[in-house]
Amino acid sequence: MIKAKNICKSFTDLEVLSNVSFAVKQGEVISIIGPSGSGKSTLLRSLIGLEKINSGQLFIEGTQVKDDNKIAYRKMGMVFQGFNLFPHKTVLENLIEAPLVVNKEKKALAIKRAENLLKKVGLFDKKNSYPAQLSGGQKQRVAIARALAMKPDIMLFDEPTSSLDPELVGEVLTVIKDLADENITMLIVTHEMGFARDVSDRVFFMDQGKIISDTVPEKIFVNPESKRIQTFLTKILSQNDSSQ
Repeated sequence: MIKAKNICKSFTDLEVLSNVSFAVKQGEVISIIGPSGSGKSTLLRSLIGLEKINSGQLFIEGTQVKDDNKIAYRKMGMVFQGFNLFPHKTVLENLIEAPLVVNKEKKALAIKRAENLLKKVGLFDKKNSYPAQLSGGQKQRVAIARALAMKPDIMLFDEPTSSLDPELVGEVLTVIKDLADENITMLIVTHEMGFARDVSDRVFFMDQGKIISDTVPEKIFVNPESKRIQTFLTKILSQNDSSQ
């Protein structure tokens, strides 16, 4: 499904990704954790083509992604921290924009799929509302539905709950958990350790631009294989406890 070989990415003299290699099978859910600045978001942005890698190889469903990243855009959907909804368009219009413009779909078909997706995320009654009329959790659920409207094979989530008030986090995580149950391939950058433990098939721990651990949740959360991971988990879990 996804295969990365020795991906490197630098911004001027700052190396953000250093020889990153991994493979993800169809239907796997991968949580990516680690300290701020470790390269997690840049990795996702590189996969979907929003950042151009300096070296290495990336394969999506067996096809190598070159400088023209159209294949990546068509195969993947991405949900950002900041929602990125069009403020001047209704919820429904946000969902049908890309299918109409990019995929040249018939409007009736795009609307039908959009309405079904809004039902899936529990926001059908908000289809004629504008983003400014929604809570943060509702905006993020709309953003998830919008990404799904393009029928991606792979979903990327870049800290989808980091911009939300604590009481709104659960409604977004519930939607993502439901998608995991539908066998959708997902890579999720998150600081929600309980969520990562419960929903993931594997967990990547990144530090200083490298994946230093790729293992099952039970191992990384119960018996971390390095002092660096143990220190990070102790710190992040104490932060989560204090915010509750």
